[in-house]
Amino acid sequence: MMALFLMAAMTTPNDIDAKTLRTWGKETLDVIRRDLYIPERKLYAEEMKDGKRSEQPAFNWGVGVMLSALAAAARVDPQMRPWLREYADASRVYWNVTGPVPGYDVLPGPKPVDRYYDDNAWMVMALVEAHETLGDVKYLQWAEETLKYVLSGEDEKLGGGIYWKEAEKTSKNTCSNGPSAAAALAVYSHLRKPEYLEAAKRLYAWTKKNLQDPADKLFWDNMNLKGEIEKTEWSYNTGLMLRSAVELYRETKNPAYAADAKEIEEASIAKWIDQDAGVIKDDGKFAHLLMEAWVRRAKVMPYAGGAWPTKTLPGIRFVREMTRDNAGMYGHRWERAVKERLPKPMLIDQASAARAFYVGAAALQGRVR
Repeated sequence: MMALFLMAAMTTPNDIDAKTLRTWGKETLDVIRRDLYIPERKLYAEEMKDGKRSEQPAFNWGVGVMLSALAAAARVDPQMRPWLREYADASRVYWNVTGPVPGYDVLPGPKPVDRYYDDNAWMVMALVEAHETLGDVKYLQWAEETLKYVLSGEDEKLGGGIYWKEAEKTSKNTCSNGPSAAAALAVYSHLRKPEYLEAAKRLYAWTKKNLQDPADKLFWDNMNLKGEIEKTEWSYNTGLMLRSAVELYRETKNPAYAADAKEIEEASIAKWIDQDAGVIKDDGKFAHLLMEAWVRRAKVMPYAGGAWPTKTLPGIRFVREMTRDNAGMYGHRWERAVKERLPKPMLIDQASAARAFYVGAAALQGRVR
């Protein structure tokens, strides 16, 4: 019944072109700018509450997603470059110079240190894209500085791997290791320093060995220091391991990475795509990262039957047509229709939708790296 409802709500994906996706992306960013922008700080708020903007700037996870959305926008629309530069510079207020290694804090300072390795990995990737789009080496330098913080979270306990949180080194998570491998590869693609490629190989191998479910080939959440595994499977964890496999194949041409990528993608399709309606069954803040991994795989190692574009475009249309409220704000879930005004729309959900639209537009234009 649900599948019939979803199919009735959407037209075929064939009428979705790059121009349409760019339009959806720009409209989404305009709503963010209208409702969540803090002009005196040039930052964005964490959320709206009952129609009013929160005074708290976004947590650093949301900053990374918003910065990546602006980078994706500027890649296909040069008019968005000033917004990207402004936010990349303004978000430097999150940088906390406290040792042992400086990194982006969860909120702007001055404040006591509260840093997460995964938050910083997202910032690395977004800053690399800012460099690619704006041509400013400053952002690549910032990305490398941030990567050094990320890699400082690795030690030999549990045989390797990066912790989740600096102040509480109690678990090593896929959400810190998959993105860290991808971040190392993003910086390596420009600087060609061998230690970053080796770090990516090492983190990918550790995560595959310790946190990949041998049964369904997806990735569990974390392992604590007792060796106990928390087996929740989130789409973005699998998505970042897929992206890392794709990028490792691009850099090394090792066929084992290509085989991994194909296996992981097929498993993710079975898990997260509704086979009748085509929607991605997860929170947008996770789902857009899985979608992007599908796009990157299609670019680097094309094969018939992958998720992009045929299995992905219906879900993108559903997000646009069915998950927005009447103020233009997106809900959390990508497969759940929104029927009334959202009481607390969050920046990260809006930025995730914008990123998805612009990544899709770039892919249809052949402009994905």
